Amino acid sequence: ASAISRTLRAFWTIAVISADYKINFRSERGVEYLNGIHERASRRLLSCCRDNGGLFIKFGQSIAVQSALLPPPFRRELSTLYDNAPSSPIAQITPVIERSFPGKSIEDLFIDFSPTAVASASVAQVHTARLCSNPTQRVAVKVQKPEIQLQIGWDLFALRTCARLIEYAFEIPIMWSVNEVEERLREELDFEREGNNSELASRDLSTLGDRQLRRGVYIPRVFWNETAKEVLTTEWVDGTSLVHPQQLTSEGWSNKDIMQRMVSLFAFQIFVTGNVHGDPHPGNILVRQHPENRRWKEPQLVLLDHGLYVRESRAFRRQYAEFWRAAMVNDKRSMKRIAHSWGMADAGIFSTMVSLKPPQLHGRMPGHHNSGTKDQESNVRTHYDKQMELKARAVAALRDSRGLPPELVFVTRNMNIVRSNNQSLGIPVNRVQILGQYAALGLRLMLLDEAISPARRYSQVHGVAPQRDTILSRFAGIVSAEWSYVTFRIALWIANVGMSAFNLWGRLQALILGQPFTRSADVVLDEALRKALEKRLGYTIDTSLLTA
Repeated sequence: ASAISRTLRAFWTIAVISADYKINFRSERGVEYLNGIHERASRRLLSCCRDNGGLFIKFGQSIAVQSALLPPPFRRELSTLYDNAPSSPIAQITPVIERSFPGKSIEDLFIDFSPTAVASASVAQVHTARLCSNPTQRVAVKVQKPEIQLQIGWDLFALRTCARLIEYAFEIPIMWSVNEVEERLREELDFEREGNNSELASRDLSTLGDRQLRRGVYIPRVFWNETAKEVLTTEWVDGTSLVHPQQLTSEGWSNKDIMQRMVSLFAFQIFVTGNVHGDPHPGNILVRQHPENRRWKEPQLVLLDHGLYVRESRAFRRQYAEFWRAAMVNDKRSMKRIAHSWGMADAGIFSTMVSLKPPQLHGRMPGHHNSGTKDQESNVRTHYDKQMELKARAVAALRDSRGLPPELVFVTRNMNIVRSNNQSLGIPVNRVQILGQYAALGLRLMLLDEAISPARRYSQVHGVAPQRDTILSRFAGIVSAEWSYVTFRIALWIANVGMSAFNLWGRLQALILGQPFTRSADVVLDEALRKALEKRLGYTIDTSLLTA
């Protein structure tokens, strides 16, 4: 489709959806009629994204990720955009490669370049090949689809215009997020940046990671002579994708060993290095036998797709680690202070999401009354009223989100995907315990650095305080850092003992009753989180939204 026709299709779709809501979404309508409007809107949006393809697939995926604030049909329909996208024929891919390396043909760069893609996504596809410079080296060649660079200007214009129309028609504040979406999309389209992200992650592992992480995680090598803005060439690595848990089991891998490495990796990035992979879904993680171990099965995770990374500021990383410590030692004052500094009006819910302890909720919310009260409420409030209340809450949530640190959104998404991965493998590890251990380590390293390095103690008001540079003051800083670390680890140990005792008691009950053990501490805490959110928000939470 041409750029103009694709843009007009987007404008027409948004106009039709807007008109449908404006004309037909009325208080006198019934439940089925109102739900039908959501169904039509979500199907129209899905059709537009699919017909336009390219970056519109990314736009639809971005909406699906945020669909906790939208009616359920939007997530159900738009989540299908994550399916494998159609690939472009090699006749269209070859010019992309050759214009990226002027004066060279594809035969000058690669041998046995696969005529069909082995994987295809919205903006790129992957082929296998061998290097002409090293014929024994098998590589994965990620090539940007030919139409993307031609469409990006028009597509981003369409995105901005549609966002303004939605904001004007429905008074929903979404324009603040458009710059963020545009910036992330441009980053993902720069494959040289992806190569740099990959090498930075690998360097972090080799210089800051412990022995278990260095052995347990591998990041494929980038071949820079065959890499450009639209072409990324990396080492090909054979392995089993995490999207196939049954195959992993049949190959004899331990789910506990896999998840121990995975949770440790992303906790290490979040709390120690500050360079965080933005999309750790199962398709981006392979499991293989460690190539240096021929004596026993030792899994090694291979981390792929480094196009989307978030760089945490030091201030955010310290605050986030401090929030974890406060949650574990039940320091409510510190939790509230940090949450409010991030612009969060509701510190209790975020405390729940981190500490997995349901907050104290005051007042009754819809959906949590006794049956008599429910019947009385249904006579007074219509389905329309409830949906308009939901819209008001969504608008409030979007307005609150404008003040959040941008790192927080990506870090929370990373942690929720890891949580989902842990659940898909049967919850073999205590995810909270591992994250807490790395939060304690990261906070300790930062506090020790601040105690030792004068540059970290500069104050805009007082400048560098000479008295803090004494040996005694530095010693006091070191003692404070170690005390914080010790108390943090003690709190983690107590929490772990409590969760272990709960699981043991549950297993004994299941054994006595002859039933399977399904309600582990992690499952119970997730249910507590869901119920707390439902009480606070006033509507039922689709638990799959927490994994988006």
